[in-house]
This record gives sequence, C-alpha cells and structure tokens, in this order.
Amino acid sequence: MTAFDRTELKVKNRKLIRDIRRQALALSVDSPNLAVAYYTPQGRAVAGLTLNSYSDDGQPRPTPDEVVPLLVDFGDAEVVGEPEVRHLNLPVGPALRIRATLRRRGGFLRLGRGRDRTTDILKYAVFPPGVKQVSVVEVTWHRPEDTDEATRLTDELASTVRMVLVDAEGNPREPDATE
Repeated sequence: MTAFDRTELKVKNRKLIRDIRRQALALSVDSPNLAVAYYTPQGRAVAGLTLNSYSDDGQPRPTPDEVVPLLVDFGDAEVVGEPEVRHLNLPVGPALRIRATLRRRGGFLRLGRGRDRTTDILKYAVFPPGVKQVSVVEVTWHRPEDTDEATRLTDELASTVRMVLVDAEGNPREPDATE
C-alpha cells in the first residue's frame, strides 16, 4: 500500500487490498516462476504477467511449431475470432507471439444469470539456443481500453529479454551439452 499515493487513489484502501490479494491468488494459481500485477497510480488493475519455464526430462525441446497448439489451447475459454500467431527472432532466440481475445462464461450464465467476461491475452514463448526449456511470458488484461498500452509494453519487454545462465552460486556460466 505504501507504493500508492493516497492523494491519487480513486478506490478505497479496503477494495484495493482485496483486489491485490485476488490478483496475487489468480496469478499464482499455476505456480509460475514469476508473477506481476500492474496497477495505475489511481489503484486500478491494468494487467497481470506470469513467466513459466517448461521442459520434459529426457525429451528434446519441442519446436515452435509443435508448441503452437499448446499455446492456443485456452481451456474453458472460447477464443473470439482467430488467435494471431507470429514467429519472431528475438535477441534471446526464436520466439512465438500469440495474441487472442477470450470469452469465459461467468457466474450463473449457464442458468441464465451472469455474463460473459472477456480477457485479452498476449503470450511470448521463447526458445533460447542451447537450452532445453521453453519460457512463456503471458500477459492478460480485461479492459479493451488497456489493449494498446498492454500490448506495447509487452512487446517492448519481450524485445529486451536476455538469457544469463548461472551456476548454483549465482555466477554466470555458459550452457553445457546437456541443456
């Protein structure tokens, strides 16, 4: 709470604390390597970001084309339109960029109550050379008016990603043949 300027807040402290707790729980549900929630100085949630790394012991790392079906599977959400899938070359290595709008059934919609909730999502999956893991950055937001800023900031973030391998003591090292 000390990070927010009380003179700029447009929400009550209780509501902000409740929202921060809700965001923290929602973002950590899959035990990501990193989870971040972005808020305006006025206390409005803008976007959530998670970072996960995936590998399958003993199996070669899948190619970007093999990962696309996994990244466009949004579980119980319905994709509005077609997801936008782009293959990129970032400084960290080959990458996929996937952008979609999702619709989830909310509350008691199946019983005729509640409403659909839309969520926008932007994923970057990066495939650093010489590393077995695929790292996926996922950013979600709910307000259409946040789309341009969330997309711009995520694209800028992805373009700056670098990989620095470290040993058990935290010292930089080169990848070995098993990675």
